[in-house]
Amino acid sequence: MAHAKAALERLLDAIEARDVQGITDVLADDVTLETEMLGTPIEGKQSLHDMMAGSMDAYESIRIERREIIESGSSAAALVTAHARFGSDLEVLGETLPTAGKELSVVGAVFVHVNDEGKITCMTRVRDTLGVVQQLGLSPERMRTLAHKFEEQTKQRRRAA
Repeated sequence: MAHAKAALERLLDAIEARDVQGITDVLADDVTLETEMLGTPIEGKQSLHDMMAGSMDAYESIRIERREIIESGSSAAALVTAHARFGSDLEVLGETLPTAGKELSVVGAVFVHVNDEGKITCMTRVRDTLGVVQQLGLSPERMRTLAHKFEEQTKQRRRAA
């Protein structure tokens, strides 16, 4: 029997611990991630691992305030407020974002579906992207450019597979 809430809790705990391996351990190999910023889902555990591996080191701390978590069958959802402190600049797709010393507090929601083994097969994340942009002092154009680069990289991976 799938336990979606338990899988979601393990995911949130691993994110707080900045544990990339712990995050990927709760994911199915064929997991998909959809976000508010990307029109194209990110597919596969390895793609998500690679995406997170370089970025987690930039965080000094992450705390996730779980405001509400609900479960229904093989699905669960969490309304959260994530608090993060950056110890260094964030490297994203060959670009350096000036995040060192900055703090971020953002409201978001995470929706997951799990398989019979309790592994997350589909994850959707929605967050206050405008709040992220404002708190980090980034321009909306820069965020759009990064999202476009990420989507292009995702399409290239799909063609190569």
